[in-house]
Amino acid sequence: MDLDQAMSRPCRILHILSQQPGKTGSGVYLEAMVRHASLQGYSQRVIVGIPGEAPLPDITGLDSEDLFAVRFDRPELPFPVAGMSDIMPYVSTRFSEFTPDMRDRYLRAFQEKIESAVSGFRPDIIHTHHFWLVSALTRWLFPDIPMVTSCHGTEFRQIERAPRLISHVIPDCAKIDRALALHEPQVQELHDVYGIPIDRILNTGIGFRNDIFHCRSESGCRPGPEGVLQMVYAGKISRPKGVPWLIEALTRVDIPEGYTLRVKLAGSSGDASVADIPRSVNRPDCQVTFLGALSQADLSNVFRSSRVFVLPSFYEGLPLVLLEALASGCRIVTTDLPGLDTWLPEAIRDTDIVERVRLPRLIRMDEPHPSDLPEFVNNLASAISRQLHRSVCTETDWASCVMPCIQHLSWERIFKKIETVYDALLSHS
Repeated sequence: MDLDQAMSRPCRILHILSQQPGKTGSGVYLEAMVRHASLQGYSQRVIVGIPGEAPLPDITGLDSEDLFAVRFDRPELPFPVAGMSDIMPYVSTRFSEFTPDMRDRYLRAFQEKIESAVSGFRPDIIHTHHFWLVSALTRWLFPDIPMVTSCHGTEFRQIERAPRLISHVIPDCAKIDRALALHEPQVQELHDVYGIPIDRILNTGIGFRNDIFHCRSESGCRPGPEGVLQMVYAGKISRPKGVPWLIEALTRVDIPEGYTLRVKLAGSSGDASVADIPRSVNRPDCQVTFLGALSQADLSNVFRSSRVFVLPSFYEGLPLVLLEALASGCRIVTTDLPGLDTWLPEAIRDTDIVERVRLPRLIRMDEPHPSDLPEFVNNLASAISRQLHRSVCTETDWASCVMPCIQHLSWERIFKKIETVYDALLSHS
């Protein structure tokens, strides 16, 4: 089939995500791909993993009969959804806990759904997420269907923590036709770890929904109540995200004179250690509120009423939430995560709109060295203090200085890049 033949009818795409859509970065990515492919007239089916009694998720641009759910917590798959992060925003199973029987049940359940979804649909492209068990299984089942896989970074943690599964992953993942990386360093990492040829790996990045995340005013942040500054964190409430040390840093933050600070933490956690995270700070001018998990629309409203967004995470594939907060008018405080230099636009990266805090040494991918934590907390508090003072004293024309720098990172633009990958594969199939 040549490209003219391929494009003479709507292209058929089968999307596969082994966990819940919309709950994590990869789930948001999946929903964005389906939404924009639908707008372009593609025919689509989607496979996801969800809890046994959960309703089918509502994915914009997809009819319910085209959604195939692998259900966990049932006799044939008697454990919670397996998560690509060890700490998920819902009850989950860690791959490091898999027994051979759990692994076999897991692969059998996904094989049945994949074969069912392919039957009668005959996809032109299969687009999977994560270079892990389900992507490897899909490549093994259908070696002749062009296949694209998006890397989200969590694969490399699973290779470290669940090494018994590597033999079921790398040989078939190495045969995937195109790998989509989040940032430039990840291109080399995919080549080194999986043996995928460099010319089959593309740095397509990730995006944000510019129809949801945007400013209320040209200057960015919304002033809010007189004498009150609002700061926001969004993500899992957990140790690897740095939340305990963010709470500690709040005791040392220099709040501008005449203001009080409201700190909103949005997100949930399936990790029991959340019980050890302090819920408040002992100072009268700082109030901490845990909001729980929010929809993207609700989160955008919190962003628009905030001056500063803070991400103290020790590890991220690529933090989509940074873009969402920037687009909503927040100044940024973030740890100096790998990939930021090649992802954040230089015009933003080299200004005081983004403050980067040096990471402590890490024992594992997301466990900080205890002796480095006092300095890390001090540095985090100092960066937050600077951004709070700038938000009061510095006017920034967000419409002309920030938004033009990040518009190319909207999901619409990202999908156009990925669509060229689809077209290139179809032209050679």
